[in-house]
Amino acid sequence: MENGPGLRTTLFFTGCPLSCPWCHNPEGQPDKPVLFYFRERCIQCGNCEYVCEDEALDYDPETGPEINYNNCTACGKCADVCPTDSLLMSVKLYSVNEIMEIILRDRPYFDRSQGGVTLSGGEPLAQDIDLLEVLMKEIKREKIDLSIDTSGAVPRRNLATALKYANSFLYDLKHVDPVKHKEVTKFDNEQILDNLIWLSKQETTLHVRVPVIPGFNGDEEELEAIADWIAANTAPETIALLPYHRHGSDKYDRLGMDDQKVLFNVPSDDFMDKALKVFLDKGLNQARIGGAILASKAE
Repeated sequence: MENGPGLRTTLFFTGCPLSCPWCHNPEGQPDKPVLFYFRERCIQCGNCEYVCEDEALDYDPETGPEINYNNCTACGKCADVCPTDSLLMSVKLYSVNEIMEIILRDRPYFDRSQGGVTLSGGEPLAQDIDLLEVLMKEIKREKIDLSIDTSGAVPRRNLATALKYANSFLYDLKHVDPVKHKEVTKFDNEQILDNLIWLSKQETTLHVRVPVIPGFNGDEEELEAIADWIAANTAPETIALLPYHRHGSDKYDRLGMDDQKVLFNVPSDDFMDKALKVFLDKGLNQARIGGAILASKAE
């Protein structure tokens, strides 16, 4: 899946108002750190048992720890003493200066490919928008292309603030039926649709991305409804139909979460061709399968 034009540095923020069961970055859903456990790396050293103060580890000297995620406070002490990175925290705190140092190291790649930076997640615009604005302002000051990967499930003020700095938006549209959307993602789509209509009227480059998920939005009637809504309410530069995949399924086990990705089927090439035809038949000729985006120059 592409995340903007050219070669890019993607910053993943944690915290998302949606709870999509197909999410391939489930560690980005909570608004706090979570603990990864890579069982195959464990050498049964026992360090983690000695530092855990929350009774979150049931340690076996033969097999290593079992994590009680109900007790785990994600304090990170066990990860700090793990010599093999069997235990890792999902996030790390950075200052704006530290982030900019990372970004600027990649500047030669941006310059050669007309690439840049993408803010993703989780939901980047669910962050404290005043703090995020400091970062976006620095990126713009360096004249680096900035893309925002968003679900649209954010306050209008946050979207408007990002609009001052972003060159483009990658906007996910999962369903137009409010009942189905809330039932599956646990979030009403009214704000998402309203924000997309508003953003379509602004001076920016807009890419709409529709994840095609059989069992959620893959019926012909559902795809037609999405295509009709896009045609009536917005005119994005591209419409990317993104075939559902099960990449990241192993993350659920490593996070002690139930893997709900198995509830949905991976669409075949023929299925995706038929989905594309639905959009093309509606006159949406900017639709295509996949998410590649051509480069554009930051101003």
